Amino acid sequence: MKCLSSFDKNGEYFQQHEGTAMGNSLSPFIANLFISTFETEVKDKFEYFPRVWFRYVDDIFTVFDIKAISLDKFIAKLNNRFPTIKFTYQVEHNDQLPFLDVLVIRNSENKLEFDVYRKETATLRYIPNDSHHPFQHKMASFNFLMHRLLNFPFSKERFEHEKQLIKNIAKSNGYSVHLIDNQKINYRRFWVTPKTKSTITKSGIYEISCKDCDQKDIGQTKGSILTRFKEHMAHLKYGRTEKSCVAQHAFDNNHRIDINNLKLIRNVTNSRQLDAFENLEIIKCNNGMNKDKAPIPTSPLFALINKDSYGSVNRGNKFGINSAITNQNYTSLESVEDINLAFLLAIFPFRLLCALVRL
Repeated sequence: MKCLSSFDKNGEYFQQHEGTAMGNSLSPFIANLFISTFETEVKDKFEYFPRVWFRYVDDIFTVFDIKAISLDKFIAKLNNRFPTIKFTYQVEHNDQLPFLDVLVIRNSENKLEFDVYRKETATLRYIPNDSHHPFQHKMASFNFLMHRLLNFPFSKERFEHEKQLIKNIAKSNGYSVHLIDNQKINYRRFWVTPKTKSTITKSGIYEISCKDCDQKDIGQTKGSILTRFKEHMAHLKYGRTEKSCVAQHAFDNNHRIDINNLKLIRNVTNSRQLDAFENLEIIKCNNGMNKDKAPIPTSPLFALINKDSYGSVNRGNKFGINSAITNQNYTSLESVEDINLAFLLAIFPFRLLCALVRL
């Protein structure tokens, strides 16, 4: 599609010499870029420039200090920058100033309020209900009105006034007034209040810390960690302390365990990885209240590179480890980075590891 640079009117031809072509998709971007550059130059070169200057395309809302410079003089300086760009202005009248579809109102306390601005020629006529237009087309106008109602910074009184006006518009166009309430409900279905997702309903490796000391319990669960926490509290309540190190710690030391001290360390959905991840977190924790050092390791390599043995020769034999190896001293892990490296090696698939070695 070509954009015309000439046209005729009453048999007389005119040709465009300046400006961007109308209908060209690039024209709005170039025009906006030009005005942005114009504003930057004015701010740098003018002795006075308003502190409040909000522009939307070619409409500008500004708060002007007439004590610094007269408004007419400022506008004249703007108009002298480019002969083809001329600014006009409108000042507030009766403490009101329209900007786009917003009516800015200055109240008696010198604070700003906002209302919907409608021209005097506005008819408030929309597609009537008995029209044969598609239903979505009929609802488009009311969707817009409700969206504006719910997003404008109205005062309570102005909100109710605008809502009643929209109902009157619906009624005058043959719609039921209940339509407005339904549209309001439909819009609020899409309003999502950002919330931090709760992690206590997830599974994986959890930590329960004591409220009265720095002891922590590291554990695992296939279900939610909240359910496991309730199980610990039930063991404490009914005196089954031998079934829970958390309950044992709270009972022996008369310490408190609170749900606010429950934390998900690592979300694990694959149950085959639970033991390995729990091993890693227990080794990293220096003040755990766990009775056992950790559960049976899922990988013999993980046991070999850990500082301490996880158990007897029988455990090693369960995984096919030679008895002589399980009785040896294990390699010391000097840092958390070493532990992480050891852990990665332990859970790394054996065949893939061999393939990397061959490379």
